[in-house]
Amino acid sequence: MKRDTREMDGESEADLLAEGWRALDNAQWEAARVAFGASLAEVETPDALEGLGLALWFLGAVTDGIAARERAFEGYARERRCDDAARIAVWVSHQHLTSGRASAARGWLARAERAVEGSGPCSGQGWVAVERARHAAGVEECVAHATRAMAIARDHGDADLEVFALSLLGRAEVDAGRKQHGMQLLEEALAAATAGRVRNVHTLAEAYCNLIMATTAAGDWERATEWCGLVDEFAQAHGTTPLLGACRTIHAGVLVATGRWGDAERALQDALEIHGRFVPAMGAPALAMLAELRVLQGRMPEAEQLLAGRSEHSGSLRALARLRIAQGQPQVAVALLERGLLGAADDVVRTMQLLAPLVDARLACKQIEQAEDAGRRLADLAAESGVLVGVARADLAAARIALATADADRAAEAARRALTAFGVLGMPLDAGEARLELARAAAGTRPEMARDEARAALAAFRELGAARATDMAAALLRSLGTHTAVRSRGSGELSAREGEVLGLIAEGMSNAQIAQALFIAEKTAGHHVSSILAKLGVRNRAEAATHAARAERQAPAK
Repeated sequence: MKRDTREMDGESEADLLAEGWRALDNAQWEAARVAFGASLAEVETPDALEGLGLALWFLGAVTDGIAARERAFEGYARERRCDDAARIAVWVSHQHLTSGRASAARGWLARAERAVEGSGPCSGQGWVAVERARHAAGVEECVAHATRAMAIARDHGDADLEVFALSLLGRAEVDAGRKQHGMQLLEEALAAATAGRVRNVHTLAEAYCNLIMATTAAGDWERATEWCGLVDEFAQAHGTTPLLGACRTIHAGVLVATGRWGDAERALQDALEIHGRFVPAMGAPALAMLAELRVLQGRMPEAEQLLAGRSEHSGSLRALARLRIAQGQPQVAVALLERGLLGAADDVVRTMQLLAPLVDARLACKQIEQAEDAGRRLADLAAESGVLVGVARADLAAARIALATADADRAAEAARRALTAFGVLGMPLDAGEARLELARAAAGTRPEMARDEARAALAAFRELGAARATDMAAALLRSLGTHTAVRSRGSGELSAREGEVLGLIAEGMSNAQIAQALFIAEKTAGHHVSSILAKLGVRNRAEAATHAARAERQAPAK
């Protein structure tokens, strides 16, 4: 933590300040609040205001915490302590930025810059460079500012600034498609952080965020899981609840990709609850991820509800685009994804995440040439970046484009490459989708092979509870003359959650009782019941219960 080394007017104020900083170092937020409050009762100093603001922020009093640190800035500026003034102004700027108040964030960044004007080289300029990096319009601009911040940190021996700048630079390098260099920087930052070089808990928390965000974006699930565990332990031990929310969201992305959907859902619900209590604007990525998971599960009304009033976050645009594709509105999906690509600028990772569904949307619109353009762009970026998940998605897109142009051989080869890569990455949904394209490619000339691949895909989708993919695999098998296991008579397979609801219907539960049992809204329970009746082709709950009982009797003994 930053400490005032000046001699205090009275011993009691010095003791209280020291007590407050010790409490912050030990993550004793309430004790810190009491100590700094007592110090301020004696005399108002910017150091006590800074400490109080940080303690309040960690206690969840976010608005009061920001206000206290804004007052600390004024005190540091009056005392011409430019490094401290710039550092605090940068912190306030970022709080406004994460809360969606862009104008206020820019204003506080300008105040930080004003604080170091004419001061000569100082670490405060490095903190300004860090915030400039976070405000950057593009990845390369971010790289330039973070590089400058790192150089200033090393010149002035500011360990907190150095670790922060390293983590920010590493994340930007990964986003720019330079994965190897970026990961080296991130591991250097992680080593410095875990060695205890960073004193400020908040700085360390944000550095950790950069670490796990970069690994997840690059599809490095093994490293991401390891680092998420480390950050989760840190957040729990230090009571850094907002970081815990961000970590839960990022880790949920790993869980979704690797097929642990139940765990992912719980992580996202935790994240949304935490963000709702602290900084609601930070919940947009969690909402988008949960909505995308709902689309995969076939729970379209819930996805629609989650995306109502969405932000322009790229994850929200992608989730809504996937929902519109599933609803048969690919033209709308194209417009959403194109808008997201405009905002992605030179962020290679985010661009690849948007290009893959754009290929699907273009194909659904019968826009083959435009799909080929998007597929080529995705393949080029994936090859340049060396991000394996990007390469795999480019191959899957290539298989779908080849099938649309009736080139079965090229489709089969691309699908095999995608299947191998997704297998290495441990991504069961994506591997199943690659198997499905391989089955489609083989359907005309090798129907037995096609049936085998489609059966394997169907089993994987059912295990996950991927309703829409299950329906597609089942439809392909039927076209190949193979009947799937007992199916509904309506519009599709029951999702895993719908199966749970059907069981509760069979027990005679009302919608309200189902909602209470599954910890969902009563309206959501009603949506599930309506969907089940439609899929089973029955008229009422009694017929649904009869269907469930018959299926139970027909199930093989275990």
